[in-house]
Parts: sequence; C-alpha cells; structure tokens
Amino acid sequence: MIIDKIKGSLKVAMKSSKREQVLAIRNILEKIKKVEVDNQKKLNENEIIKIISKYAKQLRDSITQFKAGNRLDLVEKEQQELKIVEEFLPQQLSKEEIDDIAKNIINELNAKTMSEMGMVMKKIMETTKGAADGGLISAAVKKYLT
Repeated sequence: MIIDKIKGSLKVAMKSSKREQVLAIRNILEKIKKVEVDNQKKLNENEIIKIISKYAKQLRDSITQFKAGNRLDLVEKEQQELKIVEEFLPQQLSKEEIDDIAKNIINELNAKTMSEMGMVMKKIMETTKGAADGGLISAAVKKYLT
C-alpha cells in the first residue's frame, strides 16, 4: 500500500538525516491526514494518489511563478521537493500515450463537440488515475474535439 511506502521512506530519510526529504514526506502525510480528518474516513489508494498528484501540481505551479519572479533559490528548493513527491506517484504517461487514451475514449463515448469535454475528461482522469497531468489531458482532448 502506498501509505506504507510513504511512511517507510520517512523512516529511511530520518535515519539518514535527509532534512529536505523528511520535510517533503511529512508534507505529503500531513495533506493525507488532513483529508482523512475532514472526511472522517480512511482513504483508499486512488484517493491518496489524487492528493499527491494535487500536491505535485501545486509545486509545479510555484516553480513556474518563482521562475517568473526570478527567485532561482526557491525554484531549486521546489524542484527538489517535487522530485521527492513524484517518487510516490505512478509512472507518468507520455504525451503520445495521453493522446492515444484521449482518442480512444472520445471514440468510445462517441464525443464530437467541446460541450462533451467534461464527460470525456472525467472518463480519462478515472482511467489514468494520477498517471497523467490534467493540463496535458485537457490539451489532448481539445485537439480531438471541435
């Protein structure tokens, strides 16, 4: 289970005194715990992956903003944290794989227009389960819908 992998990695990082890694993993666990407390239930694998994916997206966004603000010291810090966070995500799909999935699901759902984009996006997000960036999926869907 992914939560066991995360906790195991935290122990290893603590024993080897890797401060940045400990902080990143604790941030992940904190976000998972917050959602569990808010919803008053144990999260399943897919829900945990969704939380980690959202956190990775937040880090990518801050990297972009820090680059725009010419804060290279913060860019490097966020990139290191992103690398650690991505270790707990499924292998990310390539742009070509996302295109293929989008094409197949659009054909399967017989979608033709942009008004059906929400339905297509929902199905693709369920299929990829955190293995693809939402922005890439959206771009692929827009390419095939008119």
